[in-house]
Amino acid sequence: MSKVSRNILSLVFSRVLAAALVFVGYASMFRYLGTYSSGQYQFVLSYVLLFSVVVDFGIQQLVIKKVSENREEGKKYLGHFFAVEFVLALGIWIVLSSIAIIAGYDQLVRNGIFVAGFGMFLNALTIPHKSILSAHEDMHHIAIINFFDSVINVAVIFSAIFLGKSVVFLSLVQVFNGLMHVLAYEYLIRRYVPRPELFNFLKSLDFSLIKKMMTAALPFGMLVGFSVVYNKIDIIILTHFRGYAETGLYTAAYKFVDLLAFVPAVVSSSLYPFISARLASEDKETISSSLQKYTRMMLALAIPLMVGGVILAKKLIVVVGGSDFFGGYVALQILVLASGILFIYAAVNSVMVNQLTKIAVKVTFINIFLNVLGNIIFIPIYGLKAAAVMTVVSELTQASLYFYFVRKKIVSFKFFRYIWQPLFSALIMGGILWPLRHSSLGITLPIGFIVYFIVLSASGFVKKEDFLFISNLRSIR
Repeated sequence: MSKVSRNILSLVFSRVLAAALVFVGYASMFRYLGTYSSGQYQFVLSYVLLFSVVVDFGIQQLVIKKVSENREEGKKYLGHFFAVEFVLALGIWIVLSSIAIIAGYDQLVRNGIFVAGFGMFLNALTIPHKSILSAHEDMHHIAIINFFDSVINVAVIFSAIFLGKSVVFLSLVQVFNGLMHVLAYEYLIRRYVPRPELFNFLKSLDFSLIKKMMTAALPFGMLVGFSVVYNKIDIIILTHFRGYAETGLYTAAYKFVDLLAFVPAVVSSSLYPFISARLASEDKETISSSLQKYTRMMLALAIPLMVGGVILAKKLIVVVGGSDFFGGYVALQILVLASGILFIYAAVNSVMVNQLTKIAVKVTFINIFLNVLGNIIFIPIYGLKAAAVMTVVSELTQASLYFYFVRKKIVSFKFFRYIWQPLFSALIMGGILWPLRHSSLGITLPIGFIVYFIVLSASGFVKKEDFLFISNLRSIR
């Protein structure tokens, strides 16, 4: 577990620094662009992201699983995965650009899609490299690259503000990140595949292997694709029915949730190769204790996040986007609940994706159906509130079914008993924060943290082994 813990620590540390940078960048960007142009830019990103799910086709998760089980096959999977990515990404870039033209999007949005789509192509070329690093549990270097992604993002934002540019210029961040990824991952991959010779695979493909890879990866691809669709389709539907201005309000609230989402993403991605290896050796006892430990910790983070987020949403949304975005606070109050749910099932998500992929696909498809149907019915009436509520419904459905199937089909572990102490502590914290909700966040956030930690410790939830675990994380090199 020490390597998993180190990976989580590295990724969390880099993401915290990155989140701080991105928060400052996006807060400045929202103020600079205003609600309408912010809606345009977030529409561009969501549009391209929806298409990008086809690029991976789920092969990334398959390669991580295969190479983590047998690392001698790294070069074979890397080369063939790269060849598939090159062809798929180029084709998808052409398709998404063509659809943007046919759909008649306004020129600014259309040009932003062309630029961001090219960035998607560049980034896709390094997905195979990242999968090999992940299979070797080398999350430290991935964390560094993720951090520089944020540095580039913020640099582009402030350059756009300084130069007076807008959507198209901001979309260049995808291109710059893609170029950086190509250079960095090409260097790093040689630690594990000394002579990758990637372009040679375009000329000498093993089509039978590619067919097997794509067939085996199809459930992973459907799962990843469905997940992105139910997370981003609301922005497309909201823009269609309510316009760019309301989309800007909603995405400012959603950006706060995006910044928090790195924690469950780090836990899930770091546990994935570890769980693959343990399940291959049928070490279910270790898996059970790991799921219990990480779910318990995530509960302790998620519950106060939800309570505090609901109470302080009006202050938080102004910090994110400025006073012009105040109307988005209701969406933030709702979306922070979805964020907390995402925290809670982060560890379980790794097992579902790893071992119960086909069931996870079915669960996520149900979510897409509920999400799209609910958004189409309710967004025209309730706008961004409906989009936020449907996000919560989707995450709650996902979490409930994931917990059920993992405990029924893979391994049993305890989690429900750990809810009550964090919930009680968070409610006490909420009672203290409520009369202070109009005060500065510089006052309310520290008070909330201190009250919660004191009450949680007094309840007996915080144990000696928790401090030892954190201490071990800090001491790992």
